[in-house]
Amino acid sequence: MGGIFDTLLDYGIIGALPFALCGCAVYMLIRALYLKKTRKPRAGAVAETARVLLVWFLVTLVIVVWFPLFPPLVFGKISLREFTADTFFFGEYTSNNRFLYILRGQFSALRDFELLANIVLFVPYGILLCTAFRRLKWWAVMLISFGTTVFVEIFQPFFGRSCDVDDIIANTLGALIGCITAKIVICTADFIKRHRRTE
Repeated sequence: MGGIFDTLLDYGIIGALPFALCGCAVYMLIRALYLKKTRKPRAGAVAETARVLLVWFLVTLVIVVWFPLFPPLVFGKISLREFTADTFFFGEYTSNNRFLYILRGQFSALRDFELLANIVLFVPYGILLCTAFRRLKWWAVMLISFGTTVFVEIFQPFFGRSCDVDDIIANTLGALIGCITAKIVICTADFIKRHRRTE
């Protein structure tokens, strides 16, 4: 358990939680004011919860990927003297073509752990998008996910990280898996509801 907590701490996920909570609180306030002003009905408990979690996911993603040193600065883990321009702008654009090697049968769970992690990372994104906006088609979810990961990756070098084509493919694939999973669950739930009504 300690190992999992240390991993979450190292990747900045724990440090991003307060910012994610603030993001969710701001979203909920804006959403409540919007619904009150327009007098529109809520989307439903499941959909509204999914939208809040979607904000949580996106804020955490931005903090972890773009600003990994921002939480340590806020919580006093590093000083302003250490937090200089040298901290950023030393990333690079790469393309290690791991997917090509995997297609050729050269797969290693240890070597390709980061690739697998990038797939798993975006599975919740696909699930939340489908749950929050049920009318979205699978291809729309895929395009949104692709656009999100391209936007994140293309700016990573400006924050001391590397941009990798494999990450874009992995993230999009993960979101697609999440989308398919959510669609199957939603369709199954709808089928059961209709079946119960006809009985």
